[in-house]
Amino acid sequence: MHHWSAKTAGMVLAASILALTQLSCGPEKTEEPVSQTAEAPAVTEPETAKEESGETAGPALPSPSESPKAEPSPEQPEISPTPAAEDEGGEVSEGEGTLSPPSESAPDSVFGQPETSEPATNEKMQTLLSSLAFPSGNGTWSAYVCDLAENTEGAVNPQRQQAASLIKLFIMGSVYENYDALTSQYGQESVDGNLYSMITVSDNDAANTLVSYLGGGDGTAGMNIVNQYCSANGYSSTHMGRLLLQSNEFDDNYTSVTDCGYFLKRVYEGNKEGDPVAAAEFSLLAAQTRRNKIPAQMPEGVSVANKTGELADVENDAGIIYNVQNDLIVVFMSENVQEVGSAQSTIASLSRQVYDYYNSSAVKDGDAAA
Repeated sequence: MHHWSAKTAGMVLAASILALTQLSCGPEKTEEPVSQTAEAPAVTEPETAKEESGETAGPALPSPSESPKAEPSPEQPEISPTPAAEDEGGEVSEGEGTLSPPSESAPDSVFGQPETSEPATNEKMQTLLSSLAFPSGNGTWSAYVCDLAENTEGAVNPQRQQAASLIKLFIMGSVYENYDALTSQYGQESVDGNLYSMITVSDNDAANTLVSYLGGGDGTAGMNIVNQYCSANGYSSTHMGRLLLQSNEFDDNYTSVTDCGYFLKRVYEGNKEGDPVAAAEFSLLAAQTRRNKIPAQMPEGVSVANKTGELADVENDAGIIYNVQNDLIVVFMSENVQEVGSAQSTIASLSRQVYDYYNSSAVKDGDAAA
């Protein structure tokens, strides 16, 4: 799918390896950008690193020559529009929710385009998903888990929800799919720098700059490229309807736990197979500085490559848990959240529950969760 020259592939792979040298494996909770070293991809580091806060009207789209700027404070509220008509089911009941069926039961699986070895939901996975206790009075929740060792996966309430900064996963995918053309036109240093800022510190202006690059200087055309990428790769619940920080009066950015989970699974498997695009994407996610959700309660030495998403009433995180006995992918999304701190703690504690379930010697196939 990615058409790379041998030269470019080598350069990107080298950049990804260098970026990994900056990874902090501990559950760092700071939201400040990581310190830049000479080994990192060249990037104009923002003075502060604030994730998308969803202002009602954002700044004008930066020109390709502008450097990435810091995101505004998360305390600034975002208007949360009524979900688009294509949102399935409307309001979703809170609590444990509904388990998704095994992926082999539906030809248009929510897990993306069919693969030669399609994952399934087994009894062990069903037991785990049934045990996830979501708060009954703090928003609408969904979850996705993939056991990478056994190639099993499942989801709870996998409906389309507000993406917040999870949309940046798919911007990254679109950029790497068009990497040779973009670096030829705008320079590798600029493309790599904006990618680094967009993923590791969730810089919104960097994201908008990359979307503009995709559209040849036109943000709307760039969003169309992102949506075409999602459609071509089976991410059927993902849609980019506005630039970051801009008004969501008419459209918004959406995705689902399954789309994000499937994206991360492709990154994980591609990285293991030596694909240079996947390796570059993995290294950026592994250099993530936002560690207050999925990574927050992991044991020392456990590594997480993740991307967060936040709005005034949205708390999302999607991550790969690796360098453990049983590598995993976990994705949590929530909206209409009343208590943000509590929602972040919920993601952290449920992520630890999933980790313990698959990495405890006391848990065997078919055993119930503790």
